[in-house]
Amino acid sequence: MRRTILILGLVFAVFCASADVVLFKSGDRLTGTVKSVDAGKMTFASKAVGTVTIKLADVRTFSADDPVEFVLEDGSVTKQTVSTSDRDGTAKLFDGTEVELAKIVQINPKPTEKVKWTGKVTAGVDIVRGNTHTTAETLAFEVARRSEELRLSSNGDYYHKVTENVSNGTKSTTVAKWSLKGQADWFFTEKNYVYGNTRFEKDRVANLDDRITSGIGYGRQWIERKDLNVSTEGGLTWVHERYQHLSKDRRYMAARLAYHADKTLWSKVKLYHNFEWIPSANENHYYLINSDVGLQAPLTARLAFDAKFQYAYNSDPSNRIKHADLRYLFGLSWIF
Repeated sequence: MRRTILILGLVFAVFCASADVVLFKSGDRLTGTVKSVDAGKMTFASKAVGTVTIKLADVRTFSADDPVEFVLEDGSVTKQTVSTSDRDGTAKLFDGTEVELAKIVQINPKPTEKVKWTGKVTAGVDIVRGNTHTTAETLAFEVARRSEELRLSSNGDYYHKVTENVSNGTKSTTVAKWSLKGQADWFFTEKNYVYGNTRFEKDRVANLDDRITSGIGYGRQWIERKDLNVSTEGGLTWVHERYQHLSKDRRYMAARLAYHADKTLWSKVKLYHNFEWIPSANENHYYLINSDVGLQAPLTARLAFDAKFQYAYNSDPSNRIKHADLRYLFGLSWIF
């Protein structure tokens, strides 16, 4: 009986004593649990000092009692227990292979999140019946796909409004505009990126047959969180415009300055603001401004109310057309 108790006590002591070990080049020793390794640094949890970050360059060898997943420099992946090695800068795997610490890319890597498209589609309609019959339709969309190094985004809108005089039956189109934009952002650091974009727009009421703006530039993502995003951009843009009353197309190189900001408040209500200024590099009096300020309030998990104030300014518009276009837009958005 006494022998049985002694054996059980020894087994219990060994079990309690089992722990991952890190042996440092300085001769120090730390026991605990190997959590992960990434970018040459090990995350290690110890009862004595808590969770710490250790440079692999300072480690002579280490052990892990439970299997850990290795990603090595040559792209191979294996999952094994690890024991300390007599050779500095190496560790011994369960199968007897000695691996150099400098060739370990990751241990227990985080699962890669699936990159997917997100966005919304907004629709609105305004119908008036009385002394005049007015029908207005609005349709807009935004989509984006964000990976670690690449962000793709696109947006477009369509506005159309027809007014009918009931007394004489005449109809007039007061709004007939649509636009489409696409942009790609390549992140060369966590916050800095280069971009390329193209925008196409047409406004029949403003006598604009089409306007194409294509550009490249540099951007910085100052803040990127679920509840707050702020970015700024600057670059060069080529502008090509065709107007109904002009015999020649307008073509000019322009600068571009822009920013985007959105903030999610209580109950997931989102405020957002976009601004873009495109001044001609050749003609000082040619410039374009596009801006919008909006609010998005959720009604259900997928449905939201959207209200937006949109401002577009053209310093040299078509003959007898006003410089500024103001729109107040209200609609329902389907979020995905």
